[in-house]
Amino acid sequence: MERAARRQERTALFDTPAGYDDPLGMLLGCHRRIEKKIATLNALYAHLSAKGIDAEAVRAAQGVLRYFDVAGAHHHADEEQDLFPMLRQRITDASERERFARLDAQLRDEHREIERVWLRLRKPLEALADGLMRTIPETDVRAFATLYARHIQTEESVFRSLTERWLGKSDLLALGRAMAERRGAPFIGNENWSG
Repeated sequence: MERAARRQERTALFDTPAGYDDPLGMLLGCHRRIEKKIATLNALYAHLSAKGIDAEAVRAAQGVLRYFDVAGAHHHADEEQDLFPMLRQRITDASERERFARLDAQLRDEHREIERVWLRLRKPLEALADGLMRTIPETDVRAFATLYARHIQTEESVFRSLTERWLGKSDLLALGRAMAERRGAPFIGNENWSG
């Protein structure tokens, strides 16, 4: 697990995450980081079964907790508080607006289900992060991974086309600013940005 984690960290050094001036790229990048943290959670589950609690398991639990408590929560808020309402306001085609309303409701429901499973995972992960041996329920690990995989696939299959058709550069700048503000980060955007 340690070798895989080091390889993942090296790979992350060469990832060039999008900035707030590319909010859609940032949301997609968050999906890749979610997938990496779920891979860490799966590896942690296997590690605990094979080796029990050790420093490596503690670090993995701390990393998973930190990510889903902070970045994961921000990601859901980016969508629910900013992106979804923005799309709802901009879509003028009645049939597409109706389809988006159903999609919006579905994605919000999926967020709530993901959050419910996360709460079940969180308690044993907190103990593991403190160095106490706990069992992570395999069914919850699988459910969390499955829910997020399906959710990401749904989002990525529709959002690129929706945002390209309905959001302008001023919308994307506003979205980027909101995302930066949510994280307490400065917004460094190009007001003359063309894409």
